[in-house]
Amino acid sequence: MLFKDHTYQFEPVVLDVRSQQIIKDLPYGQGVRHQLDLYLPVGSGPFPLIIDLYGGGLLRGEKSSYKLHPSLQFVNDGYAVASPNYSLNSVNSINFPNQVAEIRAVIEYCQIHAKQYDLDSNHFFLIGESSGAQLALLAGASFSAEANLGHMSGKDFLTPFPKISGIIGLYGPYELDQFQQQFQQLAIKPKFPECGSPLSFEGIALGKSAPNKVPEQVAQANPANYFTTKMPPIMLLAGTADQVVPYLQSVNLAQKYLELVGRSAQTLWLADADHGIADFDNPTIHRAKLDFLNKIC
Repeated sequence: MLFKDHTYQFEPVVLDVRSQQIIKDLPYGQGVRHQLDLYLPVGSGPFPLIIDLYGGGLLRGEKSSYKLHPSLQFVNDGYAVASPNYSLNSVNSINFPNQVAEIRAVIEYCQIHAKQYDLDSNHFFLIGESSGAQLALLAGASFSAEANLGHMSGKDFLTPFPKISGIIGLYGPYELDQFQQQFQQLAIKPKFPECGSPLSFEGIALGKSAPNKVPEQVAQANPANYFTTKMPPIMLLAGTADQVVPYLQSVNLAQKYLELVGRSAQTLWLADADHGIADFDNPTIHRAKLDFLNKIC
């Protein structure tokens, strides 16, 4: 079965953290895909904010699903967490890269309402997994380069490009035309046989095109092409046994970050770990991510 044809069933996140307030369905724009849920920690703020971006190949996913669990744990550490929805792609409706503009709208909404929700607008972080990691890195890189990507219908931004304090990307797809080559290099059989085709999740995002046939669109989707010395600190995590996104995508992004930004990315490559939160939702990984965040705050 192709990735695009898998059935999606929403599974809510387990609320196992101490939160003083949970605010659902805040509208950062018009329509149900433009709402966010906000989780505020116990105590007095202002609280640094984590904006968590779920994965799903840009084809499926919902806010406050089970995929939020790793980031939701930061509520116990004094961080507020926002879980937004964003527009999805389908074979009949390609929204990429409009999601980047939507992330900017999420950030602007949280900035405008920072006093109301006791948020520290000087410390906003992006965390994403899988395609959410691509969006997190692409948003942070394009914002820091002051490059417009995508659009959001009916939205006029009231504030300049936002400043992101730091970004954590887990097993993201960053080089959309390199999947097949990298899987071969790693001697890993892709989980989805349509990898590299127009109907792969990466092909659909590029307008139902084989990635190796649309180099300009591939370049637009690669966060490294927006790296400047203004890029915020980043942490990249991936598993060496990933059958959905080759972990070399993260390795190469870290190398580009060093070359173009002039600083080292913090990296963590998990031996034999596969794709998805199962291998990354544990106290050891949480501690590593928290250390990264706390160094900035």
